Amino acid sequence: MKKEFVIGVLLNIATVLAVVGVRYYYAKQEMDFLKEDSVRQEQLIQENEYTIDTLKTEVVKLNNHGTKLVNEIQDIKTKHYERVRWEKEYEQRIDNLRESLDSVKFEISLGESGLIPFEKEFGVQDNYLRIFGRTGVKIKDNKILDSETDLSFDGEINIGAPEIEQIGKHEFKAVLPSKSFDGLRLTGGESKPISLKPPRNQISFGPMVGVTYNAVTGLTEPIWGFGITYNLVKLWDWK
Repeated sequence: MKKEFVIGVLLNIATVLAVVGVRYYYAKQEMDFLKEDSVRQEQLIQENEYTIDTLKTEVVKLNNHGTKLVNEIQDIKTKHYERVRWEKEYEQRIDNLRESLDSVKFEISLGESGLIPFEKEFGVQDNYLRIFGRTGVKIKDNKILDSETDLSFDGEINIGAPEIEQIGKHEFKAVLPSKSFDGLRLTGGESKPISLKPPRNQISFGPMVGVTYNAVTGLTEPIWGFGITYNLVKLWDWK
C-alpha cells in the first residue's frame, strides 16, 4: 500500500508539475509575444508620430508655399494692371502726338495756300444738291485771327408732279405733298379750289361731215360743208 501510495503521489506531483510546466511554457510564450508586440507597437507609434510630424511639416510648407503663390499672383496682377495702364497712357500719348503732327501739317498747308476748299453732294443722280466753296483763314500762334467763306451750290431736286384732288362735284384742287431730301424737309402746299362747270346746251356753227340717204336712188351719200347744230340733250361730258 505504501508503495502504491507513493507512486500515486509521485504521479500526481508529476502531473501537477507537467501541467504547471506546460502552463508556464505557454504563459512565457504569450508574455514574450506581448513584450515583442509591445515593442512593435512602440515602434509603430514612433513611426506614426514621425510620419505625423513629417506631414505637419509638409502641411506648413504647403501653406507657406500657397501663401507665397497667392502673393506672387497678386504681384503679377498688380504688375499686369500697371502695364496695361502704362500701355493705355502710351497709346493716348501717341494719339496726342499724331493729332499734334496733323495739326502742324494742317497749319503748314494753310501757310502755303491759305485756302480750304470743300465740296459735298447730297442725293442721287438727277435728284441731288451739291454744296461747294472755299474758306480762307488767317492763323497765328495756333489761333484763327480771321476767316472768310465763299459758298455756292447747284443741283436738281425733283419734287414730282402735283396731285389733283376732287373736293366737290365740279370742284378740284392741286396738292403738292411734302417730301424729305437727305434730312432736308421740302414743305409742299395746295392750290386754291377751282370749279369746272360742264358746258350747257348751246348752238354751235362750224364744218360738218356726215352721211345722208337718197330716197330716189336708195343709196347713202357722204356730205360735207358748214352747218348749225343745237345741243338739245347732253348725254355725256367728253371733257
